[in-house]
Amino acid sequence: MATPFEFIAASKPFRILVGPGKKEFTIHTELLSRMSKPLQTLVKGDMKEAREGVTEWPQIDEATFIRFWEFAYTGDYRAAEPSMDVSTPSTSTNSNANAPTRRYSNSRSYGEDIDISARRVVDSDSDMPGAGMFKREIKISKLSGGPPRGVPSRITRGTPKDEMWRQFQDQFNSNQDKVQTEQPNNNPLANYSEVLLSHARLYALADYYCVDALMALCLRKLHQMLAVFDLHGGARVADVAQLLDYSFENTGNKADGLRSMLATYAACKIEELWGNAYFQDVLESGEVAKAIIGQLMRRLQ
Repeated sequence: MATPFEFIAASKPFRILVGPGKKEFTIHTELLSRMSKPLQTLVKGDMKEAREGVTEWPQIDEATFIRFWEFAYTGDYRAAEPSMDVSTPSTSTNSNANAPTRRYSNSRSYGEDIDISARRVVDSDSDMPGAGMFKREIKISKLSGGPPRGVPSRITRGTPKDEMWRQFQDQFNSNQDKVQTEQPNNNPLANYSEVLLSHARLYALADYYCVDALMALCLRKLHQMLAVFDLHGGARVADVAQLLDYSFENTGNKADGLRSMLATYAACKIEELWGNAYFQDVLESGEVAKAIIGQLMRRLQ
């Protein structure tokens, strides 16, 4: 992000029409082009978007774009705030009455002119909205928090589960990776689904345009939240289930960092997650189940 201010200030604004309502936002062309090769092609290449100085991102919600814009100019972003549930969510295994409706059951594509597997931008004069964007299948894994504070672990210290959880907690603990210290969610009525999803949505956008620095930041922030996330006896499992659902539906390849992190987290917390009907529904996705089972195998070694 070390773009000289004089180049940014002197560059033309690039217009991005966000969401189905096509709300217009602007960002300096020079700044956007330096974020990644695909974005450079979008704003400086031979495509229609570059010539006209405007593109459409109908699949991106406004809040996610604002976080993207905030990162572009500051190198950081603020996640969503938790909301308050009226009553404690049900933890029943046999009922979906209080489970959120699955909103991410279909794979999505972000355009037709890009081969995502090769991350190759097709130079095209296509009039299709979003021409020059990326096409990918979308999917990821799930997570949850540790036992409430003050409640002793049921697992004896030194077990494979303990070791896996320790490794998960230490994954981003080097000084250079520390971004902020997240506070645990002490109130069981505090709904963190949008907090967790705000990181995942921004990660999906960054992954789509190969903005590696933003992807890494999203992972670190989400990891820090999950490392202290309290499931409150299962009351907050649905928050994690939604994260898993969205993430596996909106990321691509097997080596994806978000999928890997969430699969490890879910394997560490499978006992707490399993009793939730929505989580079990999400596990019907073969991609999700395969990723989590792969991590669970480490606990059998």
